[in-house]
Amino acid sequence: MIAFAALRFTEDENLRDRVYWYLGEGLKEGERVLAPVGPHDRLQRARVERTLLAEAENAPYDIRLMKKVAARDGARVLAAGGVRCVELGGVRYDDRHYTRFGRVLYAEEEPEGEELAAYGVKRTVRTDRPDGETMRRILGAPCVLVTGAGAAEVCSLLLALARREEDAAERARALGLEEKEIEGLRQRLIGPQGRDQ
Repeated sequence: MIAFAALRFTEDENLRDRVYWYLGEGLKEGERVLAPVGPHDRLQRARVERTLLAEAENAPYDIRLMKKVAARDGARVLAAGGVRCVELGGVRYDDRHYTRFGRVLYAEEEPEGEELAAYGVKRTVRTDRPDGETMRRILGAPCVLVTGAGAAEVCSLLLALARREEDAAERARALGLEEKEIEGLRQRLIGPQGRDQ
């Protein structure tokens, strides 16, 4: 049996008049989730209108074209090796879109053990403050854990870049980053540029 969820994107005037079927296990009606929308799979918040368990041949929509629910709304904290790790996915960066999951996490200290490897963390970057080398190392792996005294500040800069805050690009340039690298850091959290609908 496969779990399906009918989602309504209530915050998007272009989508809120219909429900859209997604793959999603363990969801309940009325629950808020984040799910990819459009050709660039930008995450948007939706409400679960209905759930269904069915075999693939009885799917409510062509299963080959269905996307998966990314996460429950607000699911951004993980415990690993006795350390609290914060996921930068699911953070609103404009009027209706949210940052992607599985790209960047941070913790003040480095967790012991392999628990984060199962989540997809491929690299740990330890830093005492934001600098160009730290930011470049974040670009170089699919999923990165940023640790150390400067982790929160580095992640704050990443979120500011995603939100296109006025001084964020200027702060990144002051660290020695080029425009291509700055855009790459934005894309780590939000995905490729372009219209979704």
